Amino acid sequence: MQSNPEYSAITLLRADWDKHRKSAVTKDLRVPRRSTLVMFKGGEEIARVIAQTNKTIIEDMFKAAIS
Repeated sequence: MQSNPEYSAITLLRADWDKHRKSAVTKDLRVPRRSTLVMFKGGEEIARVIAQTNKTIIEDMFKAAIS
């Protein structure tokens, strides 16, 4: 989401599903499949989408993280 410079304050963790599907991170976060986006703010999950490509929905998650 490079369209908003404020998003640079968000830390991203990108995991290759083929390599990490059985890792502690994916298990702890309950990531069920590829294309899962989990958004946190202050250590708490604030949003989650699976296989979502709608730009507005994803951008709303990013906005919530910086608000």
